[in-house]
Amino acid sequence: MKSFFCLTITSITTLLSGCATSSNGPMPAGKDTYVLSRQEGAFPSGSEPLLAESLAEARNFCGSQKKEFKLIDTHENQGPFILGNYPKATVTFSCNE
Repeated sequence: MKSFFCLTITSITTLLSGCATSSNGPMPAGKDTYVLSRQEGAFPSGSEPLLAESLAEARNFCGSQKKEFKLIDTHENQGPFILGNYPKATVTFSCNE
């Protein structure tokens, strides 16, 4: 009975972690230039505000350095969101004096 309970808890935890949004970055991509990505987990709805969240995170990153945010490029992954093609937004930006 105890092992069944542990297996159930482990399974639920694994499923929920697959739903989480992950952030990658900001990662350096040149002098004062960075790339930041956000990706939805295994069960996306297709309506995640990933680009807006990425832009906010990039602005906060530059602001924490007392620098000005400058957008260089954005990219959003297109659907259908199946077989590992999850919603993803990537922002390339710079932080200037």
